[in-house]
Amino acid sequence: MILINFTPTFSQKNSTNKKLRVVFYNLENYFDSFSDSLIDYNDFSPEGNYHWNYKKYEQKTKSIYKVLQNVKGWECATLIGVCEIENKNVIQHLLYKTPLKNSGFNYIHYDSPDQRGIDVALFYTKGFEPLESMPIFLYQNNKKLNSRNILYVKGVFGKDTLHVFVNHWTSRYRGVAESAPIRMGFSDLLKSKTDSLLLQNDNANIVIIGDFNDEPNDASLKNLVKNTTLKNLALNYKSINSMGSVKFKEDWFIFDQIIVSKSLYLNNNGLKSSKGMTIFDPIWILENDKKYLGMKPYRTNHGFRYNGGYSDHLPVYIEIVKTN
Repeated sequence: MILINFTPTFSQKNSTNKKLRVVFYNLENYFDSFSDSLIDYNDFSPEGNYHWNYKKYEQKTKSIYKVLQNVKGWECATLIGVCEIENKNVIQHLLYKTPLKNSGFNYIHYDSPDQRGIDVALFYTKGFEPLESMPIFLYQNNKKLNSRNILYVKGVFGKDTLHVFVNHWTSRYRGVAESAPIRMGFSDLLKSKTDSLLLQNDNANIVIIGDFNDEPNDASLKNLVKNTTLKNLALNYKSINSMGSVKFKEDWFIFDQIIVSKSLYLNNNGLKSSKGMTIFDPIWILENDKKYLGMKPYRTNHGFRYNGGYSDHLPVYIEIVKTN
């Protein structure tokens, strides 16, 4: 577990921290430009398929900073779950070598067994205090799957305990049907953890964020909330310039979602969540879709061709407010 100490800025010291903004953002292959001898995947190196170099890495970092600076909210505590990050080095570069350092972010990250070497992480500011964390791995036939872990973080916002799960389930790259059993496996795994928490305390404050590579009405997400008091806020989303969080050809999908327990949705414990999820989609984070018309996320790469944008996904967020 990685916890970095920080000194709060003046604005954070004077923040009431009565509001918590919870964000999730798929960063689309946030790699540095160095080959990793421990991972047999070096597409993001000067010699690799993406011809990735330090200049592109620096531009990618600036792009992510711009998005996070605008989506994180003001005068509130912030939780930002991210995925598709390579390692702690890129996290530290982003949080401590850009103007984000003035926001006083800490982070929690574990290396995953993913074949491409991409991980999930949680960034947090003053107002949220982590108490414990752990990676949760999916096993098949008693063998750890070479995929991303689920990150679990138990922490305190004010005097209230929050249970946060950060996810990046297996993609549809090899086919929807072929990969569906693995996503269902992650669904069952996560459901076992949330069911256990709710069995101990049916008013537990649970926040689930991630790129699930399935939509709210797909089997894996329906399974997750089945026979529970979990509420998928992505079923009631707000957007301005988009119709989802990711676009494939002419179709928009809501793969990036935020799910909360009833205690937050119904304000049972003095913490009240948004009634729906917001997709962060200002016009500058999008580009014209010349082939399929309309707009689409302004991504970093099209295949192996450098495009210079932000990500192929849009960030999503909710707010949690203290009511007592």
